[in-house]
Amino acid sequence: MTESLIPSCDHSRGCITCGDEAIRMRVLRIDEQRELALCAAEETGKHSTVEVALVQPVAEDDVLLVHAGTAIARAESGVAA
Repeated sequence: MTESLIPSCDHSRGCITCGDEAIRMRVLRIDEQRELALCAAEETGKHSTVEVALVQPVAEDDVLLVHAGTAIARAESGVAA
């Protein structure tokens, strides 16, 4: 039996790559040299390190839309995504 070399995805469990979904996260702290930020998800409060190079400049308390660990856009702080 030959295994497929094409990666598979179980969409029923919520694939972050295929999901086309961004999470609203608030910037808590910034590492400017490495273009990273410690952010908290607005909905759950869970903290994650996020790459912010695509949305520079970034300041503490900014709200970003984050997909797969990368900030892809800015969000208005009072508007739901």
